[in-house]
Amino acid sequence: MARGLSSSVKTELATGVIDPILLIEIGFATPVYLTNAPFDITSSVSGSSRTYQSNGHLRSISGVSETNKPTKNSLSISLSGVDQTYVSISLSENIINKNVFIYRGYLDNNNALISDPFLLFYGTIDEYKISDNTDTANLLLSVTSHWGNFSKINGRTTTDNSQQRFFSGDKGMEFAALTVRDVKWGRE
Repeated sequence: MARGLSSSVKTELATGVIDPILLIEIGFATPVYLTNAPFDITSSVSGSSRTYQSNGHLRSISGVSETNKPTKNSLSISLSGVDQTYVSISLSENIINKNVFIYRGYLDNNNALISDPFLLFYGTIDEYKISDNTDTANLLLSVTSHWGNFSKINGRTTTDNSQQRFFSGDKGMEFAALTVRDVKWGRE
């Protein structure tokens, strides 16, 4: 795990007196910066100084897994929906495919952030779910790594134009736009 860590982080890790924290950037239209630290953290982890809020809205993050193969890794971020801020954002914006960066940082024994938090996970919002009952409300973001769209084939639709682009002269999709019922392929 030591690869990519700065020398100051490695030195502080060797002392054994550290407190790990998460710094989370969610790429809504107005980006949201959250931390699980007990107080707000200011860091220039991504090039410019940002304040990551410790407002209690970050409830949990499912385990971040790492493999040595290009596989689709996913995690869930649970945000409080009681305030309605994040619920309102998710309902009024298109948040699917928005970037999410999760950094791991460490606090020293003086509760100061050790320089150079490292990127723990990068992905995009794949889907979200809002749950609400009489006691609480939750916004659950499902975040998928960049390998999530690896096998997706872009640019193909069931239209005559798309069919002609790839198979010139084929009449198989000529009337696809006029058909409003399900087309049965193969035997019934």
